[in-house]
Amino acid sequence: MAKFFTRLTSIVFLVLLSSTMLFSQENRDFISSSLSVDFQRAKQLAFDGNREEARKICYQILEKNTAYFDARILIGRTFAWQKNFQQGRKELQQVLEDDFDNKDAIFAIIDLEKWAGDLSKALFYCDYGQSFFPNEEKFLVQKIQLLQQNGEESKALQTINELLDLKPASQAGRQLLQKYKAARRKYQIIYQHDFEHFTKPYIRRWHVSSFQLSRRNIWGSWFAKVNLGDLIKDGETFWSNNIAKQFELDAYPRISKSNYMYLNYGYSPDHLFPKHRAGAEFYQKLPASFEVSAGIRYLNFDTSSSRSNVYIYTGSIGKYYRNYWFLFRTYLSPKNNDISQSYWLLMRRYLSSSKHYIGIELGSGVSPDEPRGNVSNSNIYQYDSRKFKLAYQDQLFEKRLTYLLRLGFEREEYLVNVKRNVLTFSLKLSYQL
Repeated sequence: MAKFFTRLTSIVFLVLLSSTMLFSQENRDFISSSLSVDFQRAKQLAFDGNREEARKICYQILEKNTAYFDARILIGRTFAWQKNFQQGRKELQQVLEDDFDNKDAIFAIIDLEKWAGDLSKALFYCDYGQSFFPNEEKFLVQKIQLLQQNGEESKALQTINELLDLKPASQAGRQLLQKYKAARRKYQIIYQHDFEHFTKPYIRRWHVSSFQLSRRNIWGSWFAKVNLGDLIKDGETFWSNNIAKQFELDAYPRISKSNYMYLNYGYSPDHLFPKHRAGAEFYQKLPASFEVSAGIRYLNFDTSSSRSNVYIYTGSIGKYYRNYWFLFRTYLSPKNNDISQSYWLLMRRYLSSSKHYIGIELGSGVSPDEPRGNVSNSNIYQYDSRKFKLAYQDQLFEKRLTYLLRLGFEREEYLVNVKRNVLTFSLKLSYQL
C-alpha cells in the first residue's frame, strides 16, 4: 500500500512539474511575441518621425527584457538621427558591453560616428566588426567609403582589393573600384552644342559649339573654353562664313569644406559675342542640405554702332531632399531707372547616381549664363520671356562618358509687346581622361 502511494505521489509530481514547465514556456513565448509586436510598432513610429514615442516603447520593452538588444539599438539610432550623438553613443556602447559581437549594434555605431564627423572612430568600429566577421562585405564597403571620405586613397584601394580578393563577384566592390579610378582622373574633355530656332521676324538658327578642357586640382577645378557661334539666316548652310569666336576661363576654387567660389572671364574679337564678360559668385553650404550663393556678372558689348556695359546681380538658394534637388535663382540688372528681372526654377530627380537624373527647368527673362544671354545685344535683357525645358543625364563606358540632353520651348519677347516662339536643343558630352 505504501509503495502504491509513493508511485502515485511521484506521478502527480511529474504531471504538475510538466504542466508548470509547459505553462512557463508558453508564458515566455507569449511575452516574447508581445515584445516583438511592440518593437515593430516602435520601429514604425521611429521611421515616421515620432522618435520620442518610439524610445518610450523601447524603454518599456527593456524593463521587461534587458537582453532585448534590438530595442536599445533603435534607441541609439533615433538619438543619432536627431544629432544627439553623446546619448546615442552611450546606448550603443551599452549593447556592445553586454553583447560584444552584436553586428547590428556595430553597424549602428559606425553610422553614428560617421554622422558625428569622427571618421577615425567610425573606421575603428569597421575594424572591430571585421575582427568578428572577417567575411562580412558590408564592413569592408563601409571602411572603403570612410577611407575615401577621409582622403586616404591608397588605403581605400588596398581595402577594395581585399574585398575583391574575398568576393571577386562583388558588385559593390567593382563599383567602388570604378569610383576610385574616376577620382584619380584629373582631366576631362567636354563638347557642348546649343541650338535655337525661331521664325519671327525672320528665320534664324543660332548655333553655339563649345570645346572645353577641365582639370581637377587640390584647390578646386578650372575650365578652358573655346566657343564658336553662328547665327544662320534662311538659305545659308550649317556654319556659314561668319563664325564668331569666344575664349573663356572658368574656375571653382574651394575656400573651405563649406564654401567655394565661381570665377569667369571671357573675350571675343567677333561681333556675335560680348567683347568682354566676367563673373564672380560665392557659394555657402548650410545645414539641412541647403546651399546659397550671391554674385555678379559683367558684359561689355562693343559693336560698330554702340557700346554698353551690363551689370547683372544674381543669387540662388538650393536644397537637396532625398533623391531630389531644387534650385531657385534670380538675375537682377539695373538699367534706365528700372530693374530687369529674371527667375529660374530647376528641379532634378536623381536615379541611380548623382550623374544620372531627369530634370525640369522653368524660367522667365534672360540669363547671362545661357546661350541667348551670351550674344552681342544688350537689349535682350529688357524683354520678357517664358521658358520650359526638359533634361536627361546619364553615363556610359564604365561611367567615363557623361551625356546631357535638354529640349526646350520659349515664348520670347523680341520687341516691346511682340513675341515669338523659340525651340531650343542642347547636347553635352563629357569624357574623363
